[in-house]
Amino acid sequence: MVLTGNRRTRFSVHTEFEPSTLGRVLDLFTVRGLACDTMTARKTSDGLQWIELHCSDVEDQHANLLLNQIRQIIAVRTARVETTLLAAS
Repeated sequence: MVLTGNRRTRFSVHTEFEPSTLGRVLDLFTVRGLACDTMTARKTSDGLQWIELHCSDVEDQHANLLLNQIRQIIAVRTARVETTLLAAS
């Protein structure tokens, strides 16, 4: 996995398991022209879904806007975003 830039943003989303939920989450990134470096989605043992998306160089205001829009998806139970700044080399 190769990540570029000096800023890493991770979106963690816990949802009800529905076929369209993953597509709805990804669509929010697509309409903004954002590509994820990595994405993981898995069904949990309790029948829910866990989605993690890792992106490079997403500004805080865009990350917060995306987080609020993800939270508006009906199937989403919880969502959070974490940004890590890497030391300049």
